[in-house]
Amino acid sequence: MQAYLRVARFIGYIRKETLIKFLIVLTMTAGSVIEAWALARCASAVLNRADMKVIMTFILVALAAILVKAFMSRINEAYSKTTAAKVKGAIRNELLEKLMKLGPKYQSTKRSGSLQSLITDGVEALESFLVYYIPQAFVCLITVIVLVVYIFRVDAVASLIVLFGVIAAIAAPLCSRSVIAKSCTHYWRNYAILNAQYIDTMQGMSTLKAFNSSIAKGEELEDNCWTFYRHQIRNTAFSIMDSSVVVLLTGIGTSVSVAVAAYGAATGRVDIAGLLGILFLVPECFKPVASLNQFWHSSYMGFSVSDQIFEILDEPISVAEKETALTSGLDSSKPEINVQNVSFRYLAKREQVLKSISLDIKQGQKIALVGKSGSGKSTVVNLLLRFYDPDKGHILFNGVDICDFSLDYLRSKIAVVFQDTYLFYGTMRENLSLANPNASMEKIVEAAKAANIHDYIMSLPDGYDTIVGERGSTISGGERQRVAIARALIKDAPFLILDEATANVDAENEKSIQEALDFLMLDKTTLVIAHRLSTIRNADRIIVLENGSIAEQGTHDELLLMDNIYSRLIEAQKTAGREA
Repeated sequence: MQAYLRVARFIGYIRKETLIKFLIVLTMTAGSVIEAWALARCASAVLNRADMKVIMTFILVALAAILVKAFMSRINEAYSKTTAAKVKGAIRNELLEKLMKLGPKYQSTKRSGSLQSLITDGVEALESFLVYYIPQAFVCLITVIVLVVYIFRVDAVASLIVLFGVIAAIAAPLCSRSVIAKSCTHYWRNYAILNAQYIDTMQGMSTLKAFNSSIAKGEELEDNCWTFYRHQIRNTAFSIMDSSVVVLLTGIGTSVSVAVAAYGAATGRVDIAGLLGILFLVPECFKPVASLNQFWHSSYMGFSVSDQIFEILDEPISVAEKETALTSGLDSSKPEINVQNVSFRYLAKREQVLKSISLDIKQGQKIALVGKSGSGKSTVVNLLLRFYDPDKGHILFNGVDICDFSLDYLRSKIAVVFQDTYLFYGTMRENLSLANPNASMEKIVEAAKAANIHDYIMSLPDGYDTIVGERGSTISGGERQRVAIARALIKDAPFLILDEATANVDAENEKSIQEALDFLMLDKTTLVIAHRLSTIRNADRIIVLENGSIAEQGTHDELLLMDNIYSRLIEAQKTAGREA
């Protein structure tokens, strides 16, 4: 019951709409009841040879009820879709906002396909319960009370049979609730796995083809499909079984109550008008119950995914803002950064990635971090951007702990050029202005020219309005890097992070990109994560990381004189260059 109440709290997004939906459905149900009542009275009038005016009055009442019901049915269909769109949109926004707040730390342990299926199809499954079941439950309650009271006035025994039948029809599906809920949970999990596997296959198509592994992956997908199919068939079987039980109980309740009323008419306890009223109204009493059970069963899929939805919504935010978070203090053109005795590990049981490191970046300095893969270079970037918080120690911007700043404000003052530039599906202009959607076309073109990407963009079929393929697959790595540099120029933040910005480009592109980077670094405090050590010779200070600790630091010439880790890295790259 607690799970159902938690899902029901989403009604808060559509309070007014739910009330209106309830009134619409109640009007439709009232139309059906009035129609049945009018037809019962019409039949009674005919049997009693009443005046034609009386008969026509009841016929007109029945026709009016039919017209009202048809009109409200049309309104109900459209209004239900509008209401469903609103509540599902609100839930998706809540989930996406929470995922954004949880950041990369949470998503790094999840499969993108599973999260995608949860946000799209999982939220979709909540529609039946929120939009249809809850209003129908109140309509069903009111309808049953009114009709049972009306029938009780005619025949008390028949009314008690109807009441018992209604309760049984509602309660019967609840008896199999745990079995169906378990089946739906398995169904959903297998659907999420299938969806995640499919996305992985589509995104890794080139790799699968290159390694001749597409057949094996296809067989794996086939197994996932058959597993999903079996759970789908099982759910269908449960659905048919539930529907059969409800139909059986509805039929028994209707038949027995009418039979009792007929016996009452035969013994003189019930008159003909009362018998006809029961005959016409009892089915109307069970109709909203049948609809309620239909919506209840279709709600199971929503309940099966609700645990995963609330798992996200309940997840504590590890990188949280303070209530009094600062939105000023980093407005100087060249901030100063101090990393003080910072230690960090990604998972509690894993080895520390950073071990009590300390470094200072003075205003306007260009500091480089070098080291072998896994030494902790990118982790420093993650901490500076507050994707994670240190386990120990502090990071200060202009003497203030970064935990004291609002996340939006902090990140607005940092521009990053990553090693792997992510481009979104959309136009080139939209990708360039990602950090500043209000940037003028003039500023975009200026940044593109400075990043040496303008001429390339103008060579495209639609220039700046050319559509970029998903993940930027339609342009080369060097061009993606120049787009990333132009992005950073448009953002114009005072602190710049270059995370191995030239690691995956060829020598020809590297020269062009390095020129753009040199322009980008003007009048900024800069941290460079270096893979190609030739790009950091002119850094004010080079810091060498090894196994999460600072092994040595100094200028390029000073480190060469030490003849230690840095000099060996330089020699290794020279050797690799000669062999290439």
